[in-house]
Amino acid sequence: MNRLPSLLVSALLLCSATAFAQKWSFVVAGDGRADRAGKRAEDENGVNKVITSEIAEAVLKEKAKFLCWTGDLVSGYDKEPSVFESQLMTWRGLMEPVYRKHIPILAVRGNHDSSSTDATAVWRRVFSGPYAMPDNGPDAEKDLTFFFGKGEVMVIGLDQYGSINEEVDQHWLEQTLEAHPKRFVFAFAHEPAFMDGSHADTMDRVPALRNAFWESLIKAGSRVFFCGHDHLYDRMLVHRAEGDPGPDMYQVVAGTAGAPFYKEGPYAGKHDGWNLTRVTHIDSTYGYTVVTIDGRKATITFKGRTAPGVYVPMDVFTIQAPGR
Repeated sequence: MNRLPSLLVSALLLCSATAFAQKWSFVVAGDGRADRAGKRAEDENGVNKVITSEIAEAVLKEKAKFLCWTGDLVSGYDKEPSVFESQLMTWRGLMEPVYRKHIPILAVRGNHDSSSTDATAVWRRVFSGPYAMPDNGPDAEKDLTFFFGKGEVMVIGLDQYGSINEEVDQHWLEQTLEAHPKRFVFAFAHEPAFMDGSHADTMDRVPALRNAFWESLIKAGSRVFFCGHDHLYDRMLVHRAEGDPGPDMYQVVAGTAGAPFYKEGPYAGKHDGWNLTRVTHIDSTYGYTVVTIDGRKATITFKGRTAPGVYVPMDVFTIQAPGR
């Protein structure tokens, strides 16, 4: 099978910072599924074909080095595996312009991608060969959880649906972060760590595990966690509520790649021990996020859709690489 070799991924992670000193970007997007009610003209075979296609074009326009997709590629939830597979193939076809340019697409599953019959087997069949995810994840989550690097950046895609929803393989995560220290670390998954105003099924369900996850990211120098699940844009600033507040750490929810819109709600969930501050919130806007690396600075820009094919900055913030 012609997979993305683990050795290639490791080699990318070991490249020196000087080899990639120039300014460069990657794109983060997610939640491009169709409305299951079937009432939107832009939807076809489980996918919002219009917005998904526009985001594929945006990846090329941004000259992105790779694309991270935070789940819910398709509607899914089907008892017939062939239907789910057909939907994933539609999504993959819409992304073909990106694949043709040999730009890696790193996707994790959402609840809609993991709830059909034989969902895991179908996922691995569709995303195999030249479409495969890195195969360096935990033994039980090959092709589902993984890491990928370029220069002084590492991104970690985390599957939350292997056994119990919202849990990640914490042991593997800590081992990976320790083995591959990088200037910038960005983790991404489907469901938020902290409830951000809509879905209640987040990592808040098991606060102790969520807290261990969040603290491990802080320890590794990560300052931004990307997720989706809620079909809106929300940037949350997270600090410890007691003792050392810790660094500015952001949760960026951007489930804005074509799924039906959700509305703003109050922060809730089980977040005792943490102060959550809503920095920016945008409803009813399709869009994607661009991360631009420039030396020790990373600029994160959410671009929202104002007209067909037109996406403009609506939220911009920067982080500085800690320490190293």
